[in-house]
Amino acid sequence: MNQRGLGLVEIAIVLVVLAVVGSVLYQYFGSTTKTLEQVQEQRPLSHARLTADKATVQSIRAALQIYQAQHGKWPETKEAVAALLSPPPNFQCEGNDYTYDATTGQVGLVSEDPARC
Repeated sequence: MNQRGLGLVEIAIVLVVLAVVGSVLYQYFGSTTKTLEQVQEQRPLSHARLTADKATVQSIRAALQIYQAQHGKWPETKEAVAALLSPPPNFQCEGNDYTYDATTGQVGLVSEDPARC
């Protein structure tokens, strides 16, 4: 007998393979969607943390301007600046800190990159 076509077993194998591939793709796209949602949620949060750190630096600048107005000079070290601040500054971005230049009284953030927050 010279019959052409697919038998029931071949069709069943193809359907099983398609079902497995479909479930793998469904899980992949589902996890990708969750990852993108997390990234979108984290981005505004990192900008908010950086904004909070910038506000902290502004308050340090205000304390330095008061010190300079009272004493006619800038504090000599970063430790002297830290002694002026009560409580000590709490930066929201992990590992962030402030820099201080005693000659000019300039204060800045170590990192202003929102990707690090």
